[in-house]
Amino acid sequence: MDLMRRRFVGIAAFGRRFSLDRRGAVAIMIGLALPVVIGMVALGTEISFLLYKKLQMQAVADSAALGGAVALQSGHPAPGVEARGISSFLGFVDGAAGVTVAVNNPPTTGSAANNASAVEVIVSQPQTLSMVSLFVSGLFTVGARAVATRGTTTSCVLQLGASGQFIMNNGATANLSACGLSVDSTRAAALSLTGGAQLNAVSVSVVGGSSITGGAAVIPASGLKTSQANTADPYASVVMPTMPTGCGGGTAKQVQGNNQTIGPGVYCLGISFNYGSATMTPGVYFIDRGTFNVVGGVSLTATGVTIILTKSTGSSYANLSFSNGATVNLSAPTSGATAGIAVFGDRNAPASNFNTVTGGTALTVNGAIYLPTQQVSFQNGSGNASACTQLIAATITLTGGSQFQNNCPTGVVGIGAAGNTLVE
Repeated sequence: MDLMRRRFVGIAAFGRRFSLDRRGAVAIMIGLALPVVIGMVALGTEISFLLYKKLQMQAVADSAALGGAVALQSGHPAPGVEARGISSFLGFVDGAAGVTVAVNNPPTTGSAANNASAVEVIVSQPQTLSMVSLFVSGLFTVGARAVATRGTTTSCVLQLGASGQFIMNNGATANLSACGLSVDSTRAAALSLTGGAQLNAVSVSVVGGSSITGGAAVIPASGLKTSQANTADPYASVVMPTMPTGCGGGTAKQVQGNNQTIGPGVYCLGISFNYGSATMTPGVYFIDRGTFNVVGGVSLTATGVTIILTKSTGSSYANLSFSNGATVNLSAPTSGATAGIAVFGDRNAPASNFNTVTGGTALTVNGAIYLPTQQVSFQNGSGNASACTQLIAATITLTGGSQFQNNCPTGVVGIGAAGNTLVE
């Protein structure tokens, strides 16, 4: 009996020791919890991936919508073609790998619904979550939506090229009351205003940056937007007419006296209007080197005229100079190969080719002053009167109290899509 009691007591004591023994418990708990922890980490990784895809698609939708708005403004290509082209370039090809790129003009939903000036882009793609699929369907469709509106105005002044500038200083003013300014330069000070200069414009679109100092101002300030898309040359597809004949030596044609009349053709080494009044009859005037020069209080009228600044030989291209109180009224042709272009600068001319309007000149131009690779400067109180003018050049400078005014866009081709904006 005693032996049995001692055995029972021993077994009971062993049981108590076993139940209180904690050795190996942590390992067991870790072993049980580890799959849960790994699953949570994996689930978190998958959710983070979904968020990344959402942000990526939103960036694509934003870019595609803006591209569609630009296409809508310019008239080509179709907004859907442009938007899908941009999304494809960014890695989301409509119809591939489950990707859907829907483009609606006008948008079908939202605050811009039925707005014909807006483009809606919806990008979506199915994504599979492996961890979620252990419990429920792991197939999720991730999508993003963006809406952009095209600008309501076009520009009438365009600085072309990445290395040029639009410069205003020393009290110069520019009043673009019904149009905008586009600056394609990528420089940090692509738009440079100083010395009390004042730029009034419906919109100011700059590819690079801006520098506004010394009391200068853009009005309204909200109209200035930097880091914008490049504005295309609206006349890039226009072929400059071929000069019928070149010329070698000789001297510039001198025009002086009242009621003088000249006709279209080739003018070797330039034309100089020295005093009096003159009329240019309709047509194309080729200035073969030298200067198209109007000075000395001359009154010049030219209707239905395109002045082409070029060269037949040598290295010097023709340029333009209006000075000393000249009065110039110049209107471009309304039809034909150079419709809308009043002054056409040869595209092969260097950036150093300088064209000036100085000394109180009163210039009225209806049409485009097109100097795509050259400089143009308005100086010392000169100006363009309130007219319908497009000014296009590689570098544009207004200085010394000069004025450039414009009350409407003109030409046969609009400039750019100023003011394209993401609204949703």
